[in-house]
Amino acid sequence: MAGKQVSRYALAVGLALAGLGSNPASAQQKASTATASAETGGMLEEIVVSARRRDEKLTDVPVSITAFSSDFLEKQNIQSFTDYATKIPNLTFQYGQGSDVSSVGFSGGRQTTIRGVVGAETTAYYMNDTPVPSTVSPQALGLDRIEVLKGPQGTLFGASSMGGNVRFITKKPSLSDQHSSAQVQVGGTNGGGPDAGVNALTNVVLTPDKLALNVALNAQRESGFIKRAFPDANGQPFVKDGQGRNDSLSGTVTLRAALTEKLEATVTGMGEISKLHGFPAAYLPLPGFKPVSYTLNRDHDVQEYSRNRWGIGSVVLNYEGEGFAVTSSTSVFARKVQELEDGTEGTNQYFKRELGADLGNPALYVISINKEERYTHESRISFDDGTLLPNLSGVAGFFYQRKDQTFRQPAIRVPELLKAGFPQDYQNEVTIPKHEDNVAVFGELYYDIVPKLTLTLGLRHYWITQRVEENLSTGMVNPPEGAFVPELKNFQAGFVPKAVISYKMTDEGTVYASASKGFRVGGAQAPLPTFCANDLAAIGVSQSQSQRYSPDTVWSYEVGAKDRVAGGRLNVSAAAFQIDWTDVQQAVPLPGCSLSFTTNAGKARIRGGELEVSGRPFTGIPFTLQVGLGYTDAVLQDPGLVPLAPGSRLAQVPRWTGTVSGYYETPVSTETDLFMSADYSYTGTVPVPNLDGNGFLNRPAFNLVNASIGLRFDNATLSLYGKNLLDKRLNFGNLYPSAFLRREMLSGGGFRYLPVGAVSRPLQIGVQYKVEF
Repeated sequence: MAGKQVSRYALAVGLALAGLGSNPASAQQKASTATASAETGGMLEEIVVSARRRDEKLTDVPVSITAFSSDFLEKQNIQSFTDYATKIPNLTFQYGQGSDVSSVGFSGGRQTTIRGVVGAETTAYYMNDTPVPSTVSPQALGLDRIEVLKGPQGTLFGASSMGGNVRFITKKPSLSDQHSSAQVQVGGTNGGGPDAGVNALTNVVLTPDKLALNVALNAQRESGFIKRAFPDANGQPFVKDGQGRNDSLSGTVTLRAALTEKLEATVTGMGEISKLHGFPAAYLPLPGFKPVSYTLNRDHDVQEYSRNRWGIGSVVLNYEGEGFAVTSSTSVFARKVQELEDGTEGTNQYFKRELGADLGNPALYVISINKEERYTHESRISFDDGTLLPNLSGVAGFFYQRKDQTFRQPAIRVPELLKAGFPQDYQNEVTIPKHEDNVAVFGELYYDIVPKLTLTLGLRHYWITQRVEENLSTGMVNPPEGAFVPELKNFQAGFVPKAVISYKMTDEGTVYASASKGFRVGGAQAPLPTFCANDLAAIGVSQSQSQRYSPDTVWSYEVGAKDRVAGGRLNVSAAAFQIDWTDVQQAVPLPGCSLSFTTNAGKARIRGGELEVSGRPFTGIPFTLQVGLGYTDAVLQDPGLVPLAPGSRLAQVPRWTGTVSGYYETPVSTETDLFMSADYSYTGTVPVPNLDGNGFLNRPAFNLVNASIGLRFDNATLSLYGKNLLDKRLNFGNLYPSAFLRREMLSGGGFRYLPVGAVSRPLQIGVQYKVEF
């Protein structure tokens, strides 16, 4: 295997370099410190989160939260979305199932589900104080922590937090501690080629206690493991490998300035450029609905790709007064995604089967371009107990966001269309601009009824205005004069309440019960093409009804407890919940025209719970453990337009999710520590809609195992890592196509939909060398 050969070479190079990082005196001191820590039992470092818009101990916050510190991210070698998303109980993700044209393709089609609240825009993603699309996730380098808040978070975080919230918190520059690190990793992917990455992180104190700069840079290549087979100019089979290769460059620059004793400013710029050379996707033949081969058989040599660029610039001002604090955050987010998707087979089949036109099997592909810009401002004030009234504290704020999106598909000229008698030589050309203004005021009050018993009351009032500009779609899939869409407007306003009662059992333990509401904005959508009329009529929906949908809402009821036990060595948290979901926004696939639309129909009930334990389970042994288990029973009480009976499982929701991670480190000499880490994650079977409109498919359960082993010297680390050690071929979700669905011929005659889906990267093995200075 090419990847293993690269890894062996890299390991040899790393071992040769390892001696550069040793300092016997410092190493001996470090080993003694580690031994002493083990003997005293190893009290856990307190985990701090900002789930209520202020820094608090995790055990004090009456919300179910999974938090990954920068230390955990590094020790478990967490670098990408898949690395952390598979380690969170009751969180799952699914590619595809997009509900509108902006969700097609690979980069825009990933959805995150928390506690069974499934669908686009149900889980909010934040980069510090900036809301970002859910398909944006940074490299772990430069992050202080990842916080996953479970259950509706609409009071403090607004729309799209009805299932939960994922927050990436970047490291704040230190005004006193100057340090740097650099890391190189090389390895290989089974069936692919060499992988490589390099990153650097530095904190520079420009003026002690006044001004500091933090810079994090990362460049990475993950080799392609998919092969694409097609006939050459002579009709002979030809294979191109390296499909699914991902090249990325990312960085974060943060400047922190203490302007006065009480006023501080933080300016941050961060972004990423990535390119997929072909999608990491494979066919998922039915009925198994899982990849059996990483070779794609295509009719033509059409190179698919995805180019994804995004960036954020933000300015945050913090003022610490006597008993209160004021924060002002202003940010600009911009993103552009351009993808080319090959639709040759499915589109030629559609023309021949539905339109009776034989085009001669030309290459037919679609280019989709998505642009998005967001301007966000939030100002808030928090006040301590006694500032306004005895036993009362709280937070209040104002939020504004302007969001501009443009989806465009340029004309791709196909001379064969004119030869077949069609009036245009391209399938479709369209540009759809959308705008949204979101204004809100919000607040939460925390009142101590008696000592240790606290009542929380929260409320958010929002006003959201949406507008889709008039547009014209032309091309042969539209009427000869084109499909004109007049300007569409939509307005919605409402309240999002929350109530929590919590009791402080000990200094480290809290029990709580809560009731909270969450919502997802409605919207306007372009009318479907005329060739979708039969599909709409079959489900009893008119053209006008398919153009607008309303907000859907959830009410969540939760009880939970969290505590530090075993002398402070273990954090334990448990929660149980019920969620009632009404006016569910459903993405309804239309099999005849291979498109879908969003509408409100049906209701669901979700019940479940989580249990998480983390820390050092054994006194005197330098071993840390993190265990998480999640259960979700999600039932469609009223299926609406989904072809299921009442009482059926909610689509895209696994019943069980679980994870266990372990880390062990011990001195092996006065100069060297040995460390080992491993983790296992499980996601149960997931029912997903069949894009062919024929019921549902079961996405198989999947297991992932990762591990690493290495040596730590005074200021250097050398490790060997492996990801997906079982070399599993996992289905991460069938992709929503930009073109018409492809079908395969059955042995007994007839045709059947052939799904194509995002798949897991095979076994990766590599070596990392990190030095700190």
